[in-house]
Amino acid sequence: MQEQNQLNTYNLQSIIALNDYLIGLTSLDDIFEYISSHLQKDYSISRFKATINRNDLFINCKDYKSLHKKELDIKLNIRDDLKITIFYENYESENITSSLNLVKTTFSVISQTIYNKYLEFKLVEVNLKDSLTGLYNRQYVDEYLKSTLPLTHRENKKIAFLKVGIDHFKAVIDEFDYMTGDKVLKELAKSLEHSVRESDIVARVESDEFLIILHNIINENNAIMIADKVINNFKNVKVIVDEVTNQTLMKTVCTGISIYPDDADRIEEIFRSSDIALYEARNKGRSQSFKFQKDADTLELF
Repeated sequence: MQEQNQLNTYNLQSIIALNDYLIGLTSLDDIFEYISSHLQKDYSISRFKATINRNDLFINCKDYKSLHKKELDIKLNIRDDLKITIFYENYESENITSSLNLVKTTFSVISQTIYNKYLEFKLVEVNLKDSLTGLYNRQYVDEYLKSTLPLTHRENKKIAFLKVGIDHFKAVIDEFDYMTGDKVLKELAKSLEHSVRESDIVARVESDEFLIILHNIINENNAIMIADKVINNFKNVKVIVDEVTNQTLMKTVCTGISIYPDDADRIEEIFRSSDIALYEARNKGRSQSFKFQKDADTLELF
């Protein structure tokens, strides 16, 4: 019994030490990577996932869905909104089952730390993302460019900025309502994300205007090609206005193109040049793109 008490005391001290270490980590990814190594080292658990509010936060077993039917899993309901699922094969069951109570105790202690970091993550995400479309917002773009532009300059690369605006968006509000306008914005957001690479950035920077950041652009023709793709993809999007009658609305966009560092080398200049380019594109009509020209007579905008 004394040995058991000493063992329990040692285990509890180890769990508390683990929790203290996790508190000092700054991101959810770092926390789950460390937990993963801890479970592997102390309990031979190599595959698990963590879920909060039905959103997967961490999975270190990418093929867990294809596990053989005879292979088992354990779900630890640490709290109502935090779930830990441990996957293991039959030959591992004896070792994992014998330490399961200790694993449950471990997650019971560290669950609040995990959840606090999750709330911090969501708070940052709320401040940097547009609540309607889920895209990044202007604040995120400003912070992102502060670190990205110097690196791009050192590597002697180019970035294209595509300012995307919906043609006659106010007419949607006037003819229908703001809810329909929101549907158009959401559909455009999805279309823009599908039109570019995962490594590119799509943000909603104004009420009905978006900004796409294209990395490693070889020349302006490459940017123009993407701008045309953006325009053509959204032409085919049907926004459902009335689900009962299945009435749909189709809108178009124009795109203004600015290249860093050719057209602008500071953040405020990037936004100004892309604004001017979008203005010129809209002057040409619907579904138009325009590459910024430094000599363009557009001072009346300002």
